[in-house]
Amino acid sequence: MRPFPAHTALQALSGIAALLFVLCSAVWAQEQVFTVRMTGHADGVGITARNNAVAAAEEQIITDVLRSLINMEDMAPFRVLLRHASGYIQRYDLLRCDTANNSTTVELDAFVLEKPLRQDVAAAMLPRLGKNLPVLLVVSEQPTPETPARVGSGAAFLVLREGLEKYGFNVVGPDKLDGIYKTEKLLAVTGGTVDEGSHFARENLQKVVITAQATSEHEPLLTAPDMTRNRARVSIRVFSGSDGKLTDALGAEAVVQSGDPRDGGDQAIADAAGKLVTDTTVAVVLTLLGRQEKDLVLLSIEQPGDEAVVHEITAALGKASGVAAVEEALVSPTLARLRIDYDGAMARLADLLHALPLSAGTLEVRKAVGKEITVVIRR
Repeated sequence: MRPFPAHTALQALSGIAALLFVLCSAVWAQEQVFTVRMTGHADGVGITARNNAVAAAEEQIITDVLRSLINMEDMAPFRVLLRHASGYIQRYDLLRCDTANNSTTVELDAFVLEKPLRQDVAAAMLPRLGKNLPVLLVVSEQPTPETPARVGSGAAFLVLREGLEKYGFNVVGPDKLDGIYKTEKLLAVTGGTVDEGSHFARENLQKVVITAQATSEHEPLLTAPDMTRNRARVSIRVFSGSDGKLTDALGAEAVVQSGDPRDGGDQAIADAAGKLVTDTTVAVVLTLLGRQEKDLVLLSIEQPGDEAVVHEITAALGKASGVAAVEEALVSPTLARLRIDYDGAMARLADLLHALPLSAGTLEVRKAVGKEITVVIRR
């Protein structure tokens, strides 16, 4: 097995650009791999030409994997990664090697290590994303089976928030959801199906939405009856807010011993969440890189009141010039959110919104940042 990089993701995500390469086969032997078949070509014949053809195939494999991970055609930011493409390939099986007209062609099955590649892509792109990008984080926590599950600033939420904020993200908690969702709804989202989480992400129009569920169980220690062994598990789902797509699902467990089951449960949950900070950060970065299509505009309507007003706005927008489609992501008396397929200038869209013929009044733009607009109804 050839050498490949030992990835120190925490250092890399802090902005260290250099990649450190060492012999580390024992570490990556446990990594999950996937297989990619590719051909490669090189001038000449012989061992050197064969090796060059294999290297060309490996670089093309990593290029294709990169394009599948992120919505980018320009590979310039990844020149260093591509120069060391073999470092992300655990091994390869050479299927054939043909020579003709003083050239060599190989076909191989390569076993690609996705996790270290994801980490290095995130490390390369994190500085380019800018600061204070919002991430919605909703975590339900139950430190013991005897205590009711809660949503808010529990142990897992605090650990994940601190970890994401360390890398420059603006973490928005459930207290910022405008009072639209009751606790029962948020518990259902964090512990529900992927479709429920996807719908929730689309409703909130955030760039990235993270839902998580943290639970802990305990049992007495046989050697110390006044102590408990607390086993916690934290499960995380990362969604793209633009389309509700599930981009990653993560999980970790931790065990601690304590004199108090509640304290021990919180500590075990915090330890499990801590194991997921790096992978969650990587998932957030990759989600941002692959996020919304360029023609999607996100419109928030504050205090619309009657739902019929929202439907009227949707219908009027659907008839406007330049608007291909309008989707109601969320409709409530206090807040509505629409997704608009629009390919024109944002200034023109703002004028269009203001001029919409509405029985309830006139739309006034309160905030417009990029492809996101917030309006109120002046009655």
